[in-house]
Amino acid sequence: MSRRSRRDRRQRARWVEGLRAGIGVAHLIASRGSTGRVAVFGRVLGARQLVQAALLTRAASPEAHVLGATVDATHGVSMVPLVALDRQTRGFAARQLVVAVVLTALEVGLVGTGRRRPRRR
Repeated sequence: MSRRSRRDRRQRARWVEGLRAGIGVAHLIASRGSTGRVAVFGRVLGARQLVQAALLTRAASPEAHVLGATVDATHGVSMVPLVALDRQTRGFAARQLVVAVVLTALEVGLVGTGRRRPRRR
């Protein structure tokens, strides 16, 4: 991998993790002064997003981003029963499912599919 493509990948990774940190801050701000399950979920998820952004930025390795994508995908899957079964948290869970899908796709986009591209001649 060339120096330029590594630098481009690092810049994209910083953008993705900056987005993640922004989502975490938004969760914390939105849940401030609120009570109930949705507020607790918002605080926990906000803290998790901030910690995950910091760890992935610090690690800056493809393996870390694969792990981050796995965490995001698992979070998305865990939201499906809440969307389907819990009226009180349905809207929150649906938004979380969308966020999880987007962040999973962005993390996978940082590392690719693992298949080698054919060389151009």
